[in-house]
Amino acid sequence: MTTKNRHGQPVAPRVPTGEHRGGLAVLALATFIVVTTEMLPVGLLSAISTSLEVSESQTGTLLTAYAFTVAMTATALTSWTASWPRKRLLLAVVGIFAVGAVLSGAATNFALLAVARLVCGAAHGVFWSIVAGYAAALAPTERPGRATAVVFAGNSGALVLGVPLTAALGGTVGWRAAFWLVAFAALLVLTVAMRVLPAVPGNPQQAGRGPHALCLPGLLPLVLTTMVLVLGHFTLYSYVTPLLHSTGIPDGAGVSALLATYGVTGLGGTWLAGLWVDRAPSAAIFGTTGAMALAIGLLAFGASLTPVTVAAVVVWGMAFAAAPVCLQTTVLRIAGTAHDTASSWYVAAFNLGIGGGALTGGAVLAIAGVRTLGWAALAAVSIAAAIAWRSSRHWCMQDRNVAP
Repeated sequence: MTTKNRHGQPVAPRVPTGEHRGGLAVLALATFIVVTTEMLPVGLLSAISTSLEVSESQTGTLLTAYAFTVAMTATALTSWTASWPRKRLLLAVVGIFAVGAVLSGAATNFALLAVARLVCGAAHGVFWSIVAGYAAALAPTERPGRATAVVFAGNSGALVLGVPLTAALGGTVGWRAAFWLVAFAALLVLTVAMRVLPAVPGNPQQAGRGPHALCLPGLLPLVLTTMVLVLGHFTLYSYVTPLLHSTGIPDGAGVSALLATYGVTGLGGTWLAGLWVDRAPSAAIFGTTGAMALAIGLLAFGASLTPVTVAAVVVWGMAFAAAPVCLQTTVLRIAGTAHDTASSWYVAAFNLGIGGGALTGGAVLAIAGVRTLGWAALAAVSIAAAIAWRSSRHWCMQDRNVAP
């Protein structure tokens, strides 16, 4: 029997309260593994290039191709697997990540490495499409945002700990060992998940209905906000190291310290978003996009002043970590039981933004120079903030309509 809220609208089934915390912890660990796997080439780029005898620019395409693979497959695969029990599907996805990491470490040439990465990319889209809905099903009805924040803490943790540690390991014992370590960690998480993760049923009604989810009221502007916001972010973030060099931040320890600060403040942003988004989700989206515009604007206007640069990076790290929590929670609120297929559109938009931002940043860097990156990113983030502002009233109405 389908559970409904007080407005007569269907809501996702929930599991007993005693199983919430363990399940959310497992989902956060799985998120940590997935994001670490995604970002591994960033810290190992030079080592992979040297080992496989390809250029660093060619190795860099692993990230862009990964993002576009997610964007192209997320909705179709999520719709196809809609009827699968969520636990079985998540275990399968984490298992695919483990296999992909093993194959990546064993790759003898760039083509084989690219194929292994594309396998992980296809699994990545499904993972992000289901994980927030899974978390919401484990949480109290009135706190989907807080549950989402717990899961997204795994994302921030991967950026703060997972990527730097695997990069250090790669520099010490080789890049292949870094991939194999991640594969081993994925198998550990898989073992724990089998025992701890509560079962949540699939939603057969959503099978094959991926394209229809985009017609949900309020979802299209949310998807557009996501795509443009992420595009602006990665236009700048993909080339943040040369930008920081141009502002006078010293290479080596100076840049590393500032990037670590960015990651740590992201954990704070995730926590704050979890507190805020359940109370005022629409305001949270506009607030985070506005904060990102402010931070990137500071980098564009005051990039020659080191204190301004540091302050901007702190605000930027908090705001961008908070944004996915706010956006994803709003997807869950307006989607009803179609949360997985609706989330797949959000995931596709997010990854189009990643790939498009990297390409845009590269073009701007080549044509106009590093100091123009901030202005290009600011333009995109400002457009996203404008879309969020224009749509906030509609999202607020949707929030009230689906309130538990």
